[in-house]
Amino acid sequence: MDIVSHILIGKILSFNKKKKAQFWAMFFSLLPDLSQIPFYLVLGYENARPFLFPLNSDWIGARQLHPILSALWEAPHSLFFAILIILPIIIFFKLPKIAFFSYVIHLIVDIPTHSGEWAIKIFYPIDYTINGFTDAWAWPVWGFILSWIILISIVIVLNRFLKLKNDNSSNPNRRNS
Repeated sequence: MDIVSHILIGKILSFNKKKKAQFWAMFFSLLPDLSQIPFYLVLGYENARPFLFPLNSDWIGARQLHPILSALWEAPHSLFFAILIILPIIIFFKLPKIAFFSYVIHLIVDIPTHSGEWAIKIFYPIDYTINGFTDAWAWPVWGFILSWIILISIVIVLNRFLKLKNDNSSNPNRRNS
């Protein structure tokens, strides 16, 4: 799945939380993909792409050609990494629990949206792969935009619901009128 969709999912997960918790939820929902930036730049450079942004076809065979960069992507997409690295960081810095939940949801959402060569090794470094049914990260632009529209619509509906709920709870007479 793409980074924007992950951020929007973090927003959805934290819709009724305080702004600070929302920030951490959105940040941790994209965090597993931050290690992907060097991979993008290397593949973009190797394939002489504008702005060093690789095409979807550039990712074919990239895991075998770049095992270190591949490991930089696989490690943060592992439940072991989430439990052994991310959870202690969240506890140590007293960050909202929604941050850890958002991180794990990123991993769960990535399982069905990565297949073939880029299927998730959820217990990395153990070589156990869960093959998804689509490669949502490789959708055409219209697919991303459709996904964003749906997720933004969910955010808007949840915000309106929360506002309506808050309005009704702060003005009990309003329900009777």
